[in-house]
Amino acid sequence: MIAFNGDKRFADMEYTSVTYEPVRRVLTLLVSSDPADNCEMVILRDVVAFDVIHFTMQNVVHYLDIARVTAADLDAFAEIARSEGAAVAMAAHSGPDSFLGAVFVPAGGATIFAVCRSVEKCSSDGQPVYSVTA
Repeated sequence: MIAFNGDKRFADMEYTSVTYEPVRRVLTLLVSSDPADNCEMVILRDVVAFDVIHFTMQNVVHYLDIARVTAADLDAFAEIARSEGAAVAMAAHSGPDSFLGAVFVPAGGATIFAVCRSVEKCSSDGQPVYSVTA
C-alpha cells in the first residue's frame, strides 16, 4: 500500500506553465507566486511518468502529496492517478529502485501526477531552495 504524506511548503504556490524535456526527463513548472520560499520554478527530475489534468491559467497548489515508492509500486501509483482522470503511462527507467510518487493537489486549477526522483523549488538561477528526494 502506498502511504502519502503532505508537504505544506508547496501550499498556495501558483504556477503558470508546465514544460517537459524528454531527453533530460525534467518537468518544470514556472511559478508566479510562492509565499513559503519565493521560488520561481519547481523542477521534477528523472521523471518516469506524469500527467497534468484540468490545466487552467490559474493553478494554485493546496499542498504536495508525496510517497516514496519502489518499482513494484509504480503500477499501483498509476492506477491511483488513472482513477482521478490522469492518463499516466510509465517510461522505461533504470538505476535505483526508489522513486517519489508526487501529486500536486490543487486549490483551484490543475492536478499533477508524477513519478520522479526529486522535486525541487528553485530560484531564478536554478539553485535549489527546497527539495524532496526519493
